[in-house]
Amino acid sequence: MTNNNKQNNGCFKGCIGILGGVIGVVILLAAAVVFGYLALRGAGAFLIIADELEPASAIVIMGGGGEPRMREALELYRDKLARVIILTETGEYVEEYDYLQSFDIRIQLMNNGIPAGNILITESEVSSTLEEARAVLKVLQTWQMNSAIIVTDPYHTKRTSIIFNDVFADEEIKLFFQPVTPSWYNSRTWFLSKDGWKFTVLEYAKLGAYFLGIDR
Repeated sequence: MTNNNKQNNGCFKGCIGILGGVIGVVILLAAAVVFGYLALRGAGAFLIIADELEPASAIVIMGGGGEPRMREALELYRDKLARVIILTETGEYVEEYDYLQSFDIRIQLMNNGIPAGNILITESEVSSTLEEARAVLKVLQTWQMNSAIIVTDPYHTKRTSIIFNDVFADEEIKLFFQPVTPSWYNSRTWFLSKDGWKFTVLEYAKLGAYFLGIDR
């Protein structure tokens, strides 16, 4: 074999090696992207609970949200899944938080055809999901109701279900958890927005705090 042939063969092998390395890097990057997407999607999906609904005694609109929770409850009411809507008393409006007070929601529900007598508001003012669960339990017991559909945003359903099931553990009251649909929060796309990251990270932090006994 001549020197030229040896040089050409070495160059060919070198090029093949470089090409193989590039392909390997591309495959690794693609795998990382796919893994990252699946991990992020799984993180979002873990927070979402959506039960198969049945007719219930009441629909509960979780506080701290905007009109989407109220609209979801209205749809459930119109579908005759319950004839009573329960609101949690969240206190006075705070400007930096974009949510509706229970009084505002009550007025809007009435404007949408819900009789005033079909709308109940918890007696105690609440400031956390745990306090909401306890307040809702008291209302259900007072009115001798045996089931409720809990309406909240998708990212909030997991933590809500855990806390409510803990509070209702010794009660014969059936609970269903219904996320707002449609919603801006989606397990496939939450990580593409600033709010998606904000609420997802916050929910996991609150879940951790609850399990550690900090938020009790």
